[in-house]
Amino acid sequence: MTAKKNKTGFLIPLLMLALIVASVLLRIPVYSYVKENGNDSFTDPETGSFYLTEMDSYYHLRMTKDILDHGHAGDIEKDGELWDSLSYAPEGRSAEDYRPLMAHIAVTAYRIISLFTDINIEQIAYWLNVFLSALVIIPVFLLTRELGNTYAAIAASILSALNYGYFIHTVPGFYDTDAVISWISCFFIYFGCMMIKKAAAKERKALIFHATCFIISAILLYNSWYVYYLFVFIAAAAFFIYAALKYKKGKAKSVAFPALSSLIFILLVFILEPGLIITIRDTLANIYSKGAGLFPDIYVSVSEMKKTVLLTGGLTGLFQMKVLSGNNIGLINAAGGLIPFAAAIAGLVFIIKSIIKKNFSAEHILLLIWYGITLVLAFRGWRFIMLFAIPNAILAGYFTGWVCEQMDKGKMMDRGLYKIMLLLLLCFPAIYGSYKSFGDSLPTVDQGLGNTLTKIKNETPDNTLLASWWDYGYFFEEKAGRKSLFDGGSQSGMRCYFTAKAFATDNELLSANIFRMLSAGGDEACRMMLDTFGENEDTLVLIDELLGGTKTEAAELLMTKDIDKSRRTELLKLLFPEHIDQTEVLITPHMSRIAEWFADFGMSMGADTLERAKYSVVLNKVSVTLPSEGRSVYSTDHGFEIVIEKNPYGLNAYTRVSEKDNTAPYKIGKVMYLKDNVFSEYAVSKNLSDSDYCMIVEEHGDTAYLSMTTLPLASSVLGRLYYAYGAGLTEYSFESSLSEGALVYRLKEVQ
Repeated sequence: MTAKKNKTGFLIPLLMLALIVASVLLRIPVYSYVKENGNDSFTDPETGSFYLTEMDSYYHLRMTKDILDHGHAGDIEKDGELWDSLSYAPEGRSAEDYRPLMAHIAVTAYRIISLFTDINIEQIAYWLNVFLSALVIIPVFLLTRELGNTYAAIAASILSALNYGYFIHTVPGFYDTDAVISWISCFFIYFGCMMIKKAAAKERKALIFHATCFIISAILLYNSWYVYYLFVFIAAAAFFIYAALKYKKGKAKSVAFPALSSLIFILLVFILEPGLIITIRDTLANIYSKGAGLFPDIYVSVSEMKKTVLLTGGLTGLFQMKVLSGNNIGLINAAGGLIPFAAAIAGLVFIIKSIIKKNFSAEHILLLIWYGITLVLAFRGWRFIMLFAIPNAILAGYFTGWVCEQMDKGKMMDRGLYKIMLLLLLCFPAIYGSYKSFGDSLPTVDQGLGNTLTKIKNETPDNTLLASWWDYGYFFEEKAGRKSLFDGGSQSGMRCYFTAKAFATDNELLSANIFRMLSAGGDEACRMMLDTFGENEDTLVLIDELLGGTKTEAAELLMTKDIDKSRRTELLKLLFPEHIDQTEVLITPHMSRIAEWFADFGMSMGADTLERAKYSVVLNKVSVTLPSEGRSVYSTDHGFEIVIEKNPYGLNAYTRVSEKDNTAPYKIGKVMYLKDNVFSEYAVSKNLSDSDYCMIVEEHGDTAYLSMTTLPLASSVLGRLYYAYGAGLTEYSFESSLSEGALVYRLKEVQ
């Protein structure tokens, strides 16, 4: 199948421009959807723009501001190295490996647009990817037209730009590298293929032009994504295999260029990335397992790293009418629906047949490898569907172009109309499915949390540290301008383990001492403990025992260990620092819903924990009206009723299926009651066990909230901070003046 020369070639740029405009116009309504569904709660009062849609966007925004303010990523330079002092506090981390292309594009756009109108960098960040994402149409159109015809190129362009996997990562408010990666990698692949083709045809001028463009796109790719080498390896493997399959005895020169290019690509990558083999090994370990080594790996809890299923949504899901199903996302749905997926398989069969018949080009080999590698990645985490959707779209377009050619060979009437109908059949499900996904584009934060961070920025010292779970860390750093102990760039097993332990444990002193240790010295104490006593679980158990008591008790315990005095003194100094910067512990509402991860990551290696504790929530702060006395019955959405009895001695609570059926679906072991900041606990069951549940009643004037959790969660430090507002705790002080969208607790000073 060869591309036909179009006598009206000037229409091709106009056609690509029309597709680009359509791609942009179909994304803009997301802004109106957010406005209609947010009631201004998603508007950031400081910037006048909506909050961004996910947390990595705030890291890129902060790096962009650094580049705008002082010309480089990272807020400071440390020992001659670009350094991000706000991430992974207190150590900070290097900003040398930040890929700044998207940030430089944003800064350039800001400087140009600000010449004509009043705008801020946050507004640029909100809208930038809507326009950048459409650029993927250009290389996809050109590459597919090389393989097929204009109809093939149109189909591939639409499916590349408007499938759910790509669409949801390029809507207004999504300020991440997805769009930049996509169109630059496609240009890289297109110019690479054209370079090989022109070399084979001995068209020197065209070869120089495409080689120059290829080098430029390679440089841009290097500066756009830290895993840029994925596409370099795809191209290198494709060109090497192409050369091997085309090789004929006595004609080695004809395949020397692609073979040599392949070897140069790989050599350059290993020069630029000397530790790449170790990096790939660790990345695969993160993706394919919970983690390697002593500590847990946080990747297993990241929503975008969840494994995809082939399909969701039943029959309608076949046509991308339902992309999400509970916590699952279907590969077929997100890639555009059944018809494009099946068309891509057909296109793949055509390519394999072409290779078998020795009638193939470098594009055929490259598409085969590109599709295969990204398909494997897509099944390992739905974050990678975006990468898979593009070769899937090109293959679908390739097959569509072949069908259109068959129409031209026949004697059907109105063949143009049939071709248009075919394109609509192929592309409509993808477009409709993306349109129906507007609800997935709402910001993940609102004014409440934003106001809390603004207060922290205005009312706390500049050296204040913020402690919380990792997922909001980037937002904390950008919005409050404060250092964070744990964020999306510090997903190490060590920091994950200790932070999870601090929230999941019911030992308040252990929890507070963990945060003090991290606030003062970061991972240094743990590293020295592992170096002293060995990298094993026994050492972690020992750390728990040391931090679970006072410094005096820890000193006595260390006296029983066979270590010298100077090492013992140094360990105590790191485990129990004499001073810490002011540390605020933030509890966001979602943390109770993901508490099982804290138990999984932090409690599975504890001294007395042989199995993972399960911390789960049945009801979470349901608004109710409590009577002044007597008995109250509340129906739930879970098919059971809750009965709360008030009596002179306190509270009693139990669950039942209905008034006639007293079968208890949940066994209430304890009731926690908070009224006007006065906290009480009542044991309902004499034999408490981990399978028992706790009823939590909060009464604040005329407002009351009802929660039901497992007993371990209710008794944990997280449970006490979230449900009881720190009642009964002495190491954490509730900062009501700072709390709005999150509960803020100040860690007690070292005594």
